[in-house]
Amino acid sequence: MALALALGAGAVGGAAAQGVDWTLTGGEAKKGDVKKLGVIAGWTRAEPLWQGQQWRLKLRHEVELSAWDVPKASDLIEFGYSPVFRIERPFSGGTIAFFVEASIGVRLLSHTRISPTRTLSTAFQFSDQLGLGVQWGRDARSTLGVRYQHISNAGIKKPNPGMDFVLLYYTHRF
Repeated sequence: MALALALGAGAVGGAAAQGVDWTLTGGEAKKGDVKKLGVIAGWTRAEPLWQGQQWRLKLRHEVELSAWDVPKASDLIEFGYSPVFRIERPFSGGTIAFFVEASIGVRLLSHTRISPTRTLSTAFQFSDQLGLGVQWGRDARSTLGVRYQHISNAGIKKPNPGMDFVLLYYTHRF
């Protein structure tokens, strides 16, 4: 958690953030029939990292807390931080933007058992994400997106089975 706060404070310090937004996310992993529901507190760096004539690269920071519904074991809690790089293409005078995004973050799980015969071997995991979506509204206050998320320990300890989620999310900045 300290790492997430330090990274977030350092990155936001260079340019003021646009304000905190809140995301509701949910999805499932086919392996183990695991379902996931979470909330994300996020903030976007106000100035793009790169600005082209039609595209721009933005940096978001996301702190996530999710609950996993694990049918053959105890449900678990996931806590993590992800820096999200988002390539956006604004339309309609900037009131709509389409984007693709990618991230490599860190996660801490409350425990590792997914079923009587399957564990994730470590509570510390990495989270790789790829996604796409659309933002709309005044100051891009609403976002709807879909993400593919792979959670694994990157070979820190064997076995390293990982989990693959397909997630749908909605974000609103107040």
